[in-house]
Amino acid sequence: MEVAVRPDDVVENEVLPKLIEADLVVLVTSLYYYGINATLKAVIDRFYAYNHELHGGKQAVTLISGYGDDSAFASMKLYFKQLLDYMRWQPAGTVLASDSWNGRQLAKHVQEAAELGHQFK
Repeated sequence: MEVAVRPDDVVENEVLPKLIEADLVVLVTSLYYYGINATLKAVIDRFYAYNHELHGGKQAVTLISGYGDDSAFASMKLYFKQLLDYMRWQPAGTVLASDSWNGRQLAKHVQEAAELGHQFK
């Protein structure tokens, strides 16, 4: 039995149509128990119905914040690598703010993200 998506579904009505048309995708998350946050995961899970329209032809940037050393982010980095490989999206940059608790360091990562963004104007 199929279940219809609600008529006011934001992901279906707004996010996915824009994503299909986009040349660049920016995936943003904080580290949650060694993985991405549930909101981003819920959107990514909705890609499945649009695999054909979403495969290939896009670049992707990942912005990740959290606390821990590189090993804490290993599974998340692998997840994004596998997702981009599967979607046939070209990696276009990553900002990993593993020390986001530190205001001075976080400001540097914000600047790093801004500089990355300027490449796509």
